[in-house]
Amino acid sequence: MGRLLSRAFRIVVDVSSQKLAEAGYESYRLSHLVLMVHIQVDGSTINELAASLGITKQAVSKIVKELQEQGYVETEKHPDDARSVLVKITNKGARFTLEWQYCTKVVDQKFEEILGSERLEQLKDILLDLADYHENKLKEELTEASEGRRTQWLDMLQQKTANYPLQSTKKK
Repeated sequence: MGRLLSRAFRIVVDVSSQKLAEAGYESYRLSHLVLMVHIQVDGSTINELAASLGITKQAVSKIVKELQEQGYVETEKHPDDARSVLVKITNKGARFTLEWQYCTKVVDQKFEEILGSERLEQLKDILLDLADYHENKLKEELTEASEGRRTQWLDMLQQKTANYPLQSTKKK
């Protein structure tokens, strides 16, 4: 089972890597993307990111440093806690994250080509059931608050990239 999931995940990595490379992004790791999508609109602390990702603060700090060096995130002192640092997405990071979002749609299309739409939806449902079981959560509908946070997050990304059209949407 692990091998099959790993092989299927390889499709995700290969397709998205190709699309991101076409958009001009070559110096990134999957951990960069995973961390960036967990950064809240107003920023997140290292502790918050570590907790939401389930990894150590040291690992988060290392990834944040790499992202900062590439200009995808910036850090600043937390306004309420001088011991904490807020990590925020930069304009460049917002463009990168939106390109990644586009890639996920391309991956879905590729999976749909292979499986068909009905089997793809079944696969997503099964994987969601497995993930929810592992995380010991019940399957829930999105609450208005969580949908609002997602909308707010996407709006923030759009605002930061308003003057920089995505590579994937440029006419060729």
